Amino acid sequence: MGGLVGEFGLGGGFWIVLGCALVGGFAPIVAYRVWKWSHHKREP
Repeated sequence: MGGLVGEFGLGGGFWIVLGCALVGGFAPIVAYRVWKWSHHKREP
């Protein structure tokens, strides 16, 4: 993984890698919150 990040960074795609890392880190949290909210709404 470090090698890929290094290659992308040298290629000028550092921000793309950083964005993917942020999305990959926040996606599970957002998905969990949305699922929990929708599940709570469905209960009587």
